[in-house]
Amino acid sequence: MKTKKFALLFVAFSFGSVLSLPAVAQSDVHPYLTEKFSLDLGVFFPERRLTMSVDGPVIAAGEAIDFEESLGLKSSDDLFSLNFGWRFGEKWQLGAQYFGSSGERGKVLQEDVEWNDITFGQGTGIVAGQEFQLIRTFFARKFRGSDQHEFGLGLGIHWLEIGAFIEGNAVVNGVPAGFRRESVSAKAPLPNIGGWYTYSISPKWAFRARLDWLSAKVGEYDGTLINASAGLNYQIFEHAGFGLSYNLFDLDVNINKRGWRGNVNTVYEGAFVHMSFYW
Repeated sequence: MKTKKFALLFVAFSFGSVLSLPAVAQSDVHPYLTEKFSLDLGVFFPERRLTMSVDGPVIAAGEAIDFEESLGLKSSDDLFSLNFGWRFGEKWQLGAQYFGSSGERGKVLQEDVEWNDITFGQGTGIVAGQEFQLIRTFFARKFRGSDQHEFGLGLGIHWLEIGAFIEGNAVVNGVPAGFRRESVSAKAPLPNIGGWYTYSISPKWAFRARLDWLSAKVGEYDGTLINASAGLNYQIFEHAGFGLSYNLFDLDVNINKRGWRGNVNTVYEGAFVHMSFYW
């Protein structure tokens, strides 16, 4: 909850700060506001938090497991990420975003971990892993703008692939069950509403912010999604520049599907450093 409030306050503050800047001549604008296509390629440096629960046939509500604290997964990653933008017509834009992560790590458990009615006991050596992939598309219409700034609203879809596993010597109903590997996975398209804002501070500098949001039940998934970003871009050459932004992805959903009844809460939050191309 603190992360969500911080993200919203950060984006709101950034909007206010940029709107208070003096205007520039109308002919002097950043390529983000004039070129048809844009592409940001770079590295996302997020701190990750992942908790999951799995409800077994005996346990009505499984206890949420913190994969970083309890199972020893790395809490930070260096991830390849990209953003793509296409301006078509006078008022329409199509955007896309991608990033993904995966990893596994072994640990000797400091306490019992219960997963789908299977217990991995204290002192047991286990290996735990996770996989995550996000592909975002966003279709939007510009409602207001000038040569220096534009604002729009639209609809998007987040295609998510989430998975996790734990493997090691297990106990079932108090009886040693030998080596077991227990895994869950889910794939889902989650729709959202959202908006974006771009401000050309000068021909070289541009500020951009966006916010995607969902809080609803969609098929087998029920929960909230926030995907936000705010940052600056500097044009080095006519068709290239570099940028730095703060990115946040926060997903908290209950899942009720065959093979996985439970909950997942995952947060990716950090800096996105990238090269930009506009043409």
